[in-house]
Amino acid sequence: MAESLGLTGKQNIYVQFKIDKSGNVSEIKASAKHIKLKKEAIRVVGKIPKMIPGKQRGENFEVMYTLPIVFEARN
Repeated sequence: MAESLGLTGKQNIYVQFKIDKSGNVSEIKASAKHIKLKKEAIRVVGKIPKMIPGKQRGENFEVMYTLPIVFEARN
C-alpha cells in the first residue's frame, strides 16, 4: 500500500479520541500525511471495544487520548 501511495520512510499518524463516561470511543480525529492513512487510522480506532472509563472521586468521567502510530515504509 505504501508504495502505491508514494510513501517512503517513517510515517507518523496521530489519532485523538475520547473515552466517554460509558467507556465508548467517540470523537475520533486523525492527522496523517495521506488521506488514506488518516481514514484507516480512524477506522481501526473506531473498532476499539468498550473500555473502562476514567474515574475520579468515584465518578466516571470522559478522557481524551492521543495515540501516536508510527510505521516505516520499506521497499
